[in-house]
Amino acid sequence: MKCDLKTTQYALAGIVLLGALLRFSGLGNNAFVSDEFLDINSSYGYAQTGEWKAWDFNHDQPASMNINDARDERAVLYKWQVAQMIRIFGPTETIARSVSALWGIFSIVLLFWTGWFYSKKKEIGLLAAFLFAVAMSGVVFDRRLRMYAMFYPMYLAFATALFAAFEVEYVKKRVFFRTIWQRYGINAPYFAAAAILGALSFNIHQLSIAIVPTLGAYAVWEAYGIWRRGEGIRNKYVTVFGVGMAVVLVGILVSPLIRSALFGGVLTWFENHYSYFGHVFSDFSSPLMGMVAVLSGIGTLAFRFNRKKEAAYLSIAFFTPLVMSVWLWNRNVGPQYIFFAQSFALLLAASGIWGGVSIAQEYLSGQFGKKAIWIALIVPLIVFPNYGYFLSENNTYHETSSGDNPNYRKVFSFVKKHQAAGDALITRNFRNYYWAGAKIAVYDFGGELSESKLSTGDIRKIMVDYPSGWVVLSGNDYDYISKDAEALFHSDMERISNPYVRGDIEVYHWGVTTDLGEPK
Repeated sequence: MKCDLKTTQYALAGIVLLGALLRFSGLGNNAFVSDEFLDINSSYGYAQTGEWKAWDFNHDQPASMNINDARDERAVLYKWQVAQMIRIFGPTETIARSVSALWGIFSIVLLFWTGWFYSKKKEIGLLAAFLFAVAMSGVVFDRRLRMYAMFYPMYLAFATALFAAFEVEYVKKRVFFRTIWQRYGINAPYFAAAAILGALSFNIHQLSIAIVPTLGAYAVWEAYGIWRRGEGIRNKYVTVFGVGMAVVLVGILVSPLIRSALFGGVLTWFENHYSYFGHVFSDFSSPLMGMVAVLSGIGTLAFRFNRKKEAAYLSIAFFTPLVMSVWLWNRNVGPQYIFFAQSFALLLAASGIWGGVSIAQEYLSGQFGKKAIWIALIVPLIVFPNYGYFLSENNTYHETSSGDNPNYRKVFSFVKKHQAAGDALITRNFRNYYWAGAKIAVYDFGGELSESKLSTGDIRKIMVDYPSGWVVLSGNDYDYISKDAEALFHSDMERISNPYVRGDIEVYHWGVTTDLGEPK
C-alpha cells in the first residue's frame, strides 16, 4: 500500500472536503458565548470606524466607555480578516466565524505538509490531515470566533520552519547561504521564514513564547547526543542554548515586565493543573489512547523510519507546553491554552498508525496479509479519534438547556420582546450584540476587570432610578456579584421561567408587567 501523486491529491481533496463540511455545517446554529462577544464587538467596531475600538450594538455607535482597550487591540491580524468579512457580508455569527473555519481548512493542508516534511512519507501527511479534519479540538476552535484557529497553524508553521533552519541542509547554489550553512549550520532561508512566521505568531498570541523552552530543550537533547558520541561540546546546539540563556538573563535584569512574568505574574511554580492532560488528549477517544498513539509515533519515527531528530523535536514540541501548562502557567485552565500544541500529537499519532501499516506490509503477505494491512490502517482510525463528541447532546453544532453555554440569542430576544419604555438592564454589557438597537440603559458590573463586586446598594439605586428592568446573569457572572446582591434578586425580583430562558443562565425582572412566564 503506497500512495502515488495522483492518489495523494484525490485523498487530500477528500479529506479537505470532509473537514470543510464539519467546519461550515450549521456554523451559526449556536449563539456567541464568552470572549466571542469581545471579538465581534472590536471587529465590527474596526469595520465601522477603522479603529480598534469596541462597538456598542445597543446604541449603534462606538462604545462610549471601554474598560478593556488592550483586549480590542489584541490579535489584530486575525480580527482584521473578520472585519473585512463583516464589511462585505454583514455581522452574522456564520460570517464572523467563517474566518476561523477557513483557517481550519488551511490547517488540514498544513498538517499534510508537515506530516510529509517530518517523516518524508506522504501517507503520514494524509493521516495527520485526516486526524485533524475530524479532531474534536479542531472542529470546536475552527467554529469559534477566536484567534486560536489562526494561531494553531501559525505556531506549527513557525516551529517547523525553525526546526528546518537548524536541520535541513542548504543545498542550492547561492554561495552566501551555502557559506552560512557550512560555517554555522544554519539554513538562512528557513531561518528568515521562521523569523517572519514567529513575528506573525507572536502577534496572534503570546503563547508563542512556548517556542523558547521548546527550542532550548531540543538544543540540550541534541547537544547531549553529540557529547555522548565523543564529539565534544563545540556545536551549534550548545551555542543556541547559551545565547538563549544569555538573552533570558539579560531580559530578567533589564525588564521589570519579564521579572514580573517569571516570578509572580504569568508563571508560577509547581501549580497542579492536571486537567490539561484531558484537554491535550481531547482529540482522542481517551487520554490513554492518546498517549498510546503519541508514544507509538515517537518510536516509529525514531527507530522504524530512522527520523530521530524529527521524533525528538515533535515530542519535545508537544510535551514542553504540556508540562508548562500543568505546573508553571499561572492562569485559569482552559483548552484554548493548549490547543496550539495538539498538532504535534496528531503528527506523532499519524506516524504511529503508518508504522503499524508498514510492519504489516513487511511481514505479512497473501490474502491474509492484504486484509491485515487494511485492518492495521482502519482500526486505529476508528479507535483513536474522539468521534463520540459528534454524537453528544451538546456540541458546537447544537446545544440544549443542559449544555455549558447559555443561548444568549434566545434570552435577549425574550428581553427585547418584553422590554418596556424606561427599562434598565443589569448584565455584562459586552454581550450587547444580542440586544442591538434596544436603546436600553445598561448597568455593567465590570467582570474580572472590576475592582469591586456589584452590591445591594448599587442595585437599589438602579431600582429607584428605573421603575422596571431586567437582570440577566450566566453562571460565571456570580463571581462578580456580592452574596447580598444575589439574595436581593431572589427576594425583591421575579425570576423568569420561559422556554427562551434555559441553561446556565438566570433572568430576573422588577416592576409591573404582564406575560413574562411563570415564576420559578
